[in-house]
Amino acid sequence: MYDIIGDIHGEATGLHTLLAALGYRLSGGIYRHPGRKAVFLGDFINKGSDTRTVLQTVRAMVESGAAYAIAGNHELNLAGFFQKHARGEYIRPHTEKNRAQHAPTFADFAHEESLLQEYIAWMKTLPLFLELDGLRVVHAFWHQSSIAYLRQYYPSCRMDDRLLYDMVPGSAAAQAAEELLVGIKLELPPSLGGAPFKTKWWEIGRSYHYRPLNIRPDPALGNPVISTKDIQESAYQYPEDAIPLFFGHYNLAGKPYLLAHNYACLDFNLESRPLVVAYRWDGESRLENNKFVYVGG
Repeated sequence: MYDIIGDIHGEATGLHTLLAALGYRLSGGIYRHPGRKAVFLGDFINKGSDTRTVLQTVRAMVESGAAYAIAGNHELNLAGFFQKHARGEYIRPHTEKNRAQHAPTFADFAHEESLLQEYIAWMKTLPLFLELDGLRVVHAFWHQSSIAYLRQYYPSCRMDDRLLYDMVPGSAAAQAAEELLVGIKLELPPSLGGAPFKTKWWEIGRSYHYRPLNIRPDPALGNPVISTKDIQESAYQYPEDAIPLFFGHYNLAGKPYLLAHNYACLDFNLESRPLVVAYRWDGESRLENNKFVYVGG
């Protein structure tokens, strides 16, 4: 069956330790398991100090058939930093903030621009989501209408040059990619500036207040009511009878735990220290808390 592995963010030691704990062994430079396959949820790069080794490990596993992988928002951001959309502007603007996000990756490939571009070309082959033998994986949110759109207009459903070229801000292509890889953003009330914030999509419809909905709420803002009038709430919920869904992206605090019986986040930190998290899936339709395996913290 499958070992689904969440965000790694340059933590090569954590990745290798986790793979070893899961029973993967290094042979010919590739981590393999005799009876299982890894599924990586994206965000291999940035933050940590060894993005290059993470990419080497994951790419080798994928290309040898020992693993599957999808793209995360950090891979999308990096590709977009070097590629322009149809209006001739970079998909990822070259702001100080954006340069800082990619600084650990740029440092890891210092004086090796051609090798970095080779890895970016590989990232462009990664799909934005997968359905595998009774499970689904996506980086941030399984948005069904965005998936249907991509399947119709971009049948490869990959982060390739054609999709990137069409990602003009506000376009359907950009919105679909962002729904899947970045997730849902709601806005603060106008009285508090109206800024968008990273949202726990699984809380939409359960709560209408800022603190439960925000991944990192600012205590100074209190707990105002958040308007959801501009979204269709049913589109931002995962059906209770749907097959298991795994995603990363949200960097939740604490030890890994299930969010529902049929979906799990695999991106956690323990006391602000990153974890590398896996779920050992053996075909169950109801997920189990004792199937998490993690290292770090």
